Amino acid sequence: MQKLLPVGLIGGCLIGLAAWLLNGPAAVAAPCTVNCGSGQIQFTPGDRITIQIVNVGGRPLSLEQPPRLGPRVLYTGNTVELQVGWTAQPNPSVFFWSQERLPVRARLSRPAPNTLRVELFSAPSEPSDRSITIEADGRVSVK
Repeated sequence: MQKLLPVGLIGGCLIGLAAWLLNGPAAVAAPCTVNCGSGQIQFTPGDRITIQIVNVGGRPLSLEQPPRLGPRVLYTGNTVELQVGWTAQPNPSVFFWSQERLPVRARLSRPAPNTLRVELFSAPSEPSDRSITIEADGRVSVK
């Protein structure tokens, strides 16, 4: 009886090792940096973040980041940079819309570790994106 336990234990370990070698180690997803969708970019909560908002569409857009930035016009080709931090403003959000009430889409990217780039452009049809929010857990969502 005493000899069966070590043999069974060693046999089980060998079977587990063989299964791991055949399947390979689990893949780890790389963080998204270009053309990211809602929820694919995540920052470390508490870090200071720079948000770059660029109008790459053909029409002027309005944007607002309450309570820090009131409504302002963002013309084609122009960029606005905002500094946000969780301590001063939990769940920072930026709202945007077309002055002509046309659909707008947001394309996200992360050009640097603490930088979020939001490219806004005209959409061919609804639904329209209306805001980006950095959630409490650091994920960036488009709504």
